[in-house]
Amino acid sequence: MKLNLRSVDLNLLPVFNAIMEAGQLSRAAEALGMSQPAISAALQRLRHTLGDELFVRTRQGMQPTPRALELHPLIREHLDGLRDVLDPGNRFNPATSERHFRLLSVDYFEMVVLPGLLKRLRERAPHIVLEVTVADDRMGDALHKAEADLAIDAFIPEDPKLARQVLLAEPLVVIARQGHPVLRGKCSKQAFLEAEHVVLPDRNRRLPLDQILQEPGWQRRTGVRVTQFSSMLAACSHSDMIATVPRRLAQQYGPAMGLQILPFPADLPPVPIFMLWSPAQERDPAHQWLRELLMEEAAQHP
Repeated sequence: MKLNLRSVDLNLLPVFNAIMEAGQLSRAAEALGMSQPAISAALQRLRHTLGDELFVRTRQGMQPTPRALELHPLIREHLDGLRDVLDPGNRFNPATSERHFRLLSVDYFEMVVLPGLLKRLRERAPHIVLEVTVADDRMGDALHKAEADLAIDAFIPEDPKLARQVLLAEPLVVIARQGHPVLRGKCSKQAFLEAEHVVLPDRNRRLPLDQILQEPGWQRRTGVRVTQFSSMLAACSHSDMIATVPRRLAQQYGPAMGLQILPFPADLPPVPIFMLWSPAQERDPAHQWLRELLMEEAAQHP
């Protein structure tokens, strides 16, 4: 049986959100312009309504329960949406908005796109907050459940309901340390196959590199498997191992880390990097603005 919303005081939801973000009753009260006794009373009513303690008082502040952690992304998302809908102009103003966007990605995005994006963001939207967490095979569910606003990844879920747009098309290159005993300015197929490689975990989906490595005569030697692109760069700069990485990543960080950037020893099509989002976000002015800002920043990486 569904909960009857008429039995719920929806004014309690901003109180819940304020306690989650402030971590203390006194700070939440200050943020909402309420007294601390009023905040405490509202929390007690919310506990009774939801049948959960929601917060446990500790020396560090109000510690959320698992139920509170589960509820917070959804409540925050809907509160943000209500603010936009009820705004007198019904429009999103980036200069004054305090919107909190959650993005799912891998460290490629954080290293290549995020630095320039933050510069644009602070120039145009000084109060907006970005939160980037690791993309995984649950990204589709996270987008549909409003646990995240956008996902940015080369691996796209098999979900036709998700909206998508190509953010970047990324060629692949080989990196090796300067002074590598074999690779000096070029990488032949033989040298590529004889070297030890730094590789990322297999996500059970196929990109152009995976396809060519499945062909006869293209089996590479794995020296170490790491979790991030940044670890690939570091490992190659301090060993004779090599790696295949996105060209923009290599160009931005390779020279400073003493790495040479070499063409891949075969023709490979560029890897598309996608933006993905829930259709429910399609017409949200704030979401549209963020997507346009991302495309603008991506255009600076030709």
